[in-house]
Amino acid sequence: MSYLKALNIQKFYGSRKILSNLSFTVEKGEVVIIEGPSGAGKTTLLNIISGIDLPDGGRVLLDGMNITRMSEDERARVRLKKIGIIFQSSALIEDLNVMENIALPLKLAGRKWKERVFDLLKYFGIEHLKYSYPESLSGGEKQRVEIARALANEPEILIADEPTSNLDDDNARNLVALLRKINRETGTSIIIATHDVRLKNLEGKRYLLKEGRLYER
Repeated sequence: MSYLKALNIQKFYGSRKILSNLSFTVEKGEVVIIEGPSGAGKTTLLNIISGIDLPDGGRVLLDGMNITRMSEDERARVRLKKIGIIFQSSALIEDLNVMENIALPLKLAGRKWKERVFDLLKYFGIEHLKYSYPESLSGGEKQRVEIARALANEPEILIADEPTSNLDDDNARNLVALLRKINRETGTSIIIATHDVRLKNLEGKRYLLKEGRLYER
Protein backbone atom coordinates (compact mmCIF):
# COMPACT_ATOMS: atom_id res chain seq x y z
CA MET A 1 0.00 0.00 0.00
CA SER A 2 1.35 3.42 -0.97
CA TYR A 3 2.07 5.73 1.94
CA LEU A 4 0.88 8.82 0.04
CA LYS A 5 -1.57 8.97 -2.85
CA ALA A 6 -2.54 12.10 -4.76
CA LEU A 7 -5.59 11.25 -6.84
CA ASN A 8 -7.02 13.39 -9.69
CA ILE A 9 -5.79 16.63 -8.12
CA GLN A 10 -7.13 19.84 -9.66
CA LYS A 11 -6.34 23.40 -8.66
CA PHE A 12 -7.53 26.70 -10.12
CA TYR A 13 -6.36 30.26 -9.55
CA GLY A 14 -9.28 32.29 -10.82
CA SER A 15 -10.09 30.84 -14.23
CA ARG A 16 -6.58 29.45 -14.71
CA LYS A 17 -6.11 25.74 -14.11
CA ILE A 18 -2.78 25.16 -12.34
CA LEU A 19 -3.08 21.40 -11.79
CA SER A 20 -5.15 19.15 -14.04
CA ASN A 21 -6.33 15.68 -12.90
CA LEU A 22 -2.88 14.96 -11.52
CA SER A 23 -2.14 11.63 -9.78
CA PHE A 24 0.95 10.00 -8.29
CA THR A 25 1.98 7.83 -5.36
CA VAL A 26 4.87 7.75 -2.90
CA GLU A 27 5.97 4.54 -1.22
CA LYS A 28 7.63 4.33 2.17
CA GLY A 29 11.34 5.03 1.84
CA GLU A 30 11.00 6.32 -1.72
CA VAL A 31 12.66 9.45 -3.16
CA VAL A 32 10.48 11.39 -5.61
CA ILE A 33 11.78 14.34 -7.63
CA ILE A 34 9.24 16.64 -9.28
CA GLU A 35 10.89 18.76 -11.96
CA GLY A 36 9.51 21.67 -13.91
CA PRO A 37 10.13 25.34 -14.66
CA SER A 38 9.28 28.16 -12.28
CA GLY A 39 5.55 28.81 -12.33
CA ALA A 40 4.66 25.24 -13.30
CA GLY A 41 2.76 24.66 -10.05
CA LYS A 42 5.33 22.66 -8.08
CA THR A 43 4.89 24.65 -4.86
CA THR A 44 1.11 24.47 -5.23
CA LEU A 45 1.32 20.69 -5.52
CA LEU A 46 3.57 20.39 -2.46
CA ASN A 47 1.21 22.59 -0.45
CA ILE A 48 -1.70 20.33 -1.37
CA ILE A 49 -0.02 17.03 -0.56
CA SER A 50 1.18 18.41 2.78
CA GLY A 51 -2.27 19.74 3.68
CA ILE A 52 -1.26 23.39 3.74
CA ASP A 53 -3.71 24.03 0.90
CA LEU A 54 -6.73 22.14 -0.41
CA PRO A 55 -7.33 21.06 -4.01
CA ASP A 56 -10.39 22.17 -5.97
CA GLY A 57 -10.86 18.56 -7.02
CA GLY A 58 -9.43 15.17 -6.14
CA ARG A 59 -8.06 13.90 -2.84
CA VAL A 60 -4.85 13.19 -0.96
CA LEU A 61 -4.50 10.02 1.10
CA LEU A 62 -1.73 9.97 3.68
CA ASP A 63 -1.20 6.71 5.54
CA GLY A 64 -4.76 5.78 4.58
CA MET A 65 -6.26 9.08 5.83
CA ASN A 66 -8.07 11.43 3.46
CA ILE A 67 -6.50 14.69 4.54
CA THR A 68 -8.55 16.70 2.03
CA ARG A 69 -11.64 16.03 4.18
CA MET A 70 -10.00 17.23 7.38
CA SER A 71 -10.31 20.62 9.02
CA GLU A 72 -7.36 23.00 8.96
CA ASP A 73 -6.51 22.15 12.58
CA GLU A 74 -6.69 18.41 11.89
CA ARG A 75 -4.39 18.77 8.88
CA ALA A 76 -1.94 20.79 10.98
CA ARG A 77 -1.81 18.02 13.59
CA VAL A 78 -1.20 15.36 10.94
CA ARG A 79 1.51 17.52 9.38
CA LEU A 80 3.21 18.03 12.73
CA LYS A 81 3.46 14.27 13.31
CA LYS A 82 3.98 12.84 9.84
CA ILE A 83 5.43 15.48 7.47
CA GLY A 84 8.61 17.56 7.61
CA ILE A 85 8.80 20.57 5.29
CA ILE A 86 11.77 22.52 3.94
CA PHE A 87 10.45 25.73 2.42
CA GLN A 88 11.91 27.50 -0.61
CA SER A 89 12.75 30.61 1.40
CA SER A 90 14.22 30.36 4.87
CA ALA A 91 11.45 29.80 7.40
CA LEU A 92 13.67 29.91 10.48
CA ILE A 93 12.34 32.13 13.24
CA GLU A 94 14.77 35.02 13.59
CA ASP A 95 14.10 35.55 17.31
CA LEU A 96 15.00 31.94 18.16
CA ASN A 97 18.49 30.49 18.18
CA VAL A 98 19.38 27.29 16.33
CA MET A 99 18.57 25.00 19.24
CA GLU A 100 15.23 26.72 19.85
CA ASN A 101 14.28 26.57 16.16
CA ILE A 102 14.92 22.83 16.01
CA ALA A 103 13.08 22.24 19.30
CA LEU A 104 9.96 24.12 18.22
CA PRO A 105 8.06 21.26 16.49
CA LEU A 106 8.89 18.93 19.38
CA LYS A 107 7.48 21.40 21.87
CA LEU A 108 4.36 21.90 19.75
CA ALA A 109 3.87 18.11 19.72
CA GLY A 110 4.28 17.97 23.49
CA ARG A 111 7.41 15.82 23.28
CA LYS A 112 10.56 15.92 25.36
CA TRP A 113 13.00 17.81 23.22
CA LYS A 114 16.51 18.15 24.67
CA GLU A 115 17.93 14.72 23.83
CA ARG A 116 16.39 14.72 20.34
CA VAL A 117 17.68 18.22 19.56
CA PHE A 118 21.21 17.42 20.68
CA ASP A 119 21.15 14.23 18.60
CA LEU A 120 20.12 16.29 15.54
CA LEU A 121 22.75 18.95 16.20
CA LYS A 122 25.39 16.22 16.26
CA TYR A 123 23.99 14.38 13.23
CA PHE A 124 24.11 17.52 11.10
CA GLY A 125 27.44 18.73 12.49
CA ILE A 126 26.07 21.99 13.82
CA GLU A 127 26.58 21.62 17.58
CA HIS A 128 28.81 24.71 17.55
CA LEU A 129 25.91 26.77 16.18
CA LYS A 130 23.32 25.88 18.84
CA TYR A 131 23.25 29.35 20.37
CA SER A 132 23.58 31.22 17.06
CA TYR A 133 20.70 33.14 15.52
CA PRO A 134 19.59 32.76 11.87
CA GLU A 135 20.93 36.16 10.80
CA SER A 136 24.49 35.01 11.55
CA LEU A 137 24.26 31.75 9.56
CA SER A 138 25.46 31.05 6.04
CA GLY A 139 23.06 29.66 3.43
CA GLY A 140 24.37 26.14 3.89
CA GLU A 141 24.14 26.37 7.68
CA LYS A 142 20.56 27.63 7.50
CA GLN A 143 19.67 24.72 5.23
CA ARG A 144 21.06 22.19 7.71
CA VAL A 145 19.12 23.78 10.56
CA GLU A 146 15.92 23.75 8.50
CA ILE A 147 16.36 20.07 7.65
CA ALA A 148 17.09 19.25 11.30
CA ARG A 149 13.92 21.06 12.34
CA ALA A 150 11.90 19.31 9.62
CA LEU A 151 13.11 15.93 10.93
CA ALA A 152 12.63 16.74 14.62
CA ASN A 153 9.39 14.78 15.02
CA GLU A 154 10.73 11.86 12.95
CA PRO A 155 8.25 12.33 10.09
CA GLU A 156 7.46 9.63 7.55
CA ILE A 157 7.84 12.12 4.67
CA LEU A 158 10.26 15.00 4.12
CA ILE A 159 9.05 17.57 1.57
CA ALA A 160 11.54 20.03 0.08
CA ASP A 161 10.56 22.97 -2.14
CA GLU A 162 13.50 24.12 -4.31
CA PRO A 163 15.97 23.28 -1.50
CA THR A 164 19.06 24.36 -3.48
CA SER A 165 17.70 27.64 -4.88
CA ASN A 166 19.76 29.82 -2.51
CA LEU A 167 22.86 27.61 -2.33
CA ASP A 168 26.19 27.79 -4.14
CA ASP A 169 27.52 24.74 -5.99
CA ASP A 170 29.46 23.32 -3.02
CA ASN A 171 26.50 23.59 -0.65
CA ALA A 172 24.15 22.19 -3.29
CA ARG A 173 26.37 19.10 -3.63
CA ASN A 174 26.52 18.79 0.16
CA LEU A 175 22.73 18.96 0.33
CA VAL A 176 22.33 16.19 -2.26
CA ALA A 177 24.71 13.98 -0.24
CA LEU A 178 22.84 14.81 2.95
CA LEU A 179 19.45 13.93 1.48
CA ARG A 180 20.85 10.60 0.26
CA LYS A 181 22.20 9.92 3.75
CA ILE A 182 18.89 10.77 5.45
CA ASN A 183 16.93 8.52 3.09
CA ARG A 184 19.39 5.65 3.44
CA GLU A 185 19.80 5.81 7.21
CA THR A 186 16.27 6.71 8.35
CA GLY A 187 14.06 5.33 5.57
CA THR A 188 12.27 8.67 5.37
CA SER A 189 10.40 9.21 2.10
CA ILE A 190 11.58 12.39 0.38
CA ILE A 191 9.66 14.52 -2.11
CA ILE A 192 11.62 17.30 -3.82
CA ALA A 193 10.33 19.95 -6.19
CA THR A 194 13.10 21.54 -8.25
CA HIS A 195 14.20 23.00 -11.55
CA ASP A 196 17.87 22.85 -10.52
CA VAL A 197 20.00 20.73 -12.88
CA ARG A 198 22.46 20.22 -10.00
CA LEU A 199 20.00 17.69 -8.56
CA LYS A 200 20.23 15.48 -11.65
CA ASN A 201 22.45 12.99 -9.78
CA LEU A 202 19.98 12.47 -6.95
CA GLU A 203 18.54 8.99 -7.43
CA GLY A 204 14.78 8.54 -7.27
CA LYS A 205 11.55 8.42 -9.21
CA ARG A 206 11.36 11.48 -11.46
CA TYR A 207 8.34 13.37 -12.75
CA LEU A 208 7.98 16.40 -14.99
CA LEU A 209 5.22 18.87 -14.13
CA LYS A 210 4.17 20.61 -17.31
CA GLU A 211 0.99 22.49 -18.18
CA GLY A 212 -0.70 21.19 -15.05
CA ARG A 213 0.01 17.53 -15.71
CA LEU A 214 2.59 15.15 -14.28
CA TYR A 215 4.67 12.92 -16.55
CA GLU A 216 6.90 10.14 -15.27
CA ARG A 217 10.43 10.30 -16.67
